[in-house]
Amino acid sequence: MTDVSDVSDVSGVSDTGAKRTPRGPKGSPTKQRAPKGSKAKERSGDEAYLKAVMAEIDEEVRARRQSGDLPARVEQELEELFLEHSPVGHRDTGLSDALRMVDMYAFIDPVVPIESEKSGGAVLKKGLRSMSLWYVGYVTHQVSQFATSVARALHAVDEQLCSLKEQLDAQRTPVAGIIDSSWSVGPSPWWMKEATDAVTSRDGRVLHAAARDGWLVKALEEFGVDAYGLEERKELTSGVDTDQIDLREESLVEHLGCVAPGSIGALVLTGVVESMTSGERERLLDLTESALSYGAALVVHSLTPTAWISEEMAPEADLAPGRPLRAKAWEFVLKRRGFETRVVVGPSSNDYLVVAAKTALGSGSR
Repeated sequence: MTDVSDVSDVSGVSDTGAKRTPRGPKGSPTKQRAPKGSKAKERSGDEAYLKAVMAEIDEEVRARRQSGDLPARVEQELEELFLEHSPVGHRDTGLSDALRMVDMYAFIDPVVPIESEKSGGAVLKKGLRSMSLWYVGYVTHQVSQFATSVARALHAVDEQLCSLKEQLDAQRTPVAGIIDSSWSVGPSPWWMKEATDAVTSRDGRVLHAAARDGWLVKALEEFGVDAYGLEERKELTSGVDTDQIDLREESLVEHLGCVAPGSIGALVLTGVVESMTSGERERLLDLTESALSYGAALVVHSLTPTAWISEEMAPEADLAPGRPLRAKAWEFVLKRRGFETRVVVGPSSNDYLVVAAKTALGSGSR
């Protein structure tokens, strides 16, 4: 049971009625930010304080129950109000708290109250209750049995969901990030001429991801190609003049999912596919196949598995959920999807370029 006197502390309003400091969009105060390293300590202190307050409330409730100072009806009303207005959705045990309301209302009491403010009202209500109790009790008993069965089933579902959540958290795979090397991309890599020749003859816009500072987009525009780029890493695009170059801070998968089918004439991928899992890669290829027009070019620059595990690679490579494919694997995958493919290996054999053309409807991953 929850003490009403402590509800003000939970709702963000003090006992004096003054509102607390507003919080920003990420949950931090708008005026002052806590120093680094103090969040865990604050969280631990808040949890300890909350446990102490709840223990005091439970002790006071037990004392009032024993003294008869807290009628059962008032206690139930307070509990209902707390469960109704408390922010259940923001707790780790949100479903368990919601099931408390199910348990509370599972039993239907057939013995209705007979209190009345009118003279003789209580006697009349008692008589009506006595005459209809056998009938009402029979109906409410069946309804209560059904509600209890539903509550038990919901608790079983809650236990299974909690167990499943623990298993998924233990096997959670991070989202593949963009990982590239300075020696393999921009501003004049060995594969730039191959990629430029492959996309300049295509109809439609040319998309480059990940575009970094837009070096390839600028080079393609010098050849008269209508090109634009996607780059999620804001630190690489902070100094770019977007009025001079079409460079967008968007996710490649989200962007391909929004464009019209067949609206892209060529797609160049650098640093995107190496860290992807098989499922993420298949999803990207499905979207690519839909977004590219007939005859469009797909250019994929990738590091080799040997280069991926070298000491020169960034630490993010070890933490990535996936690993780069061999060149033969790309030829096999794209051939199934109706692409004519050729591979150009880099001079150091640490990376390669896949140049593919969409010539037919492939079977995809199906």
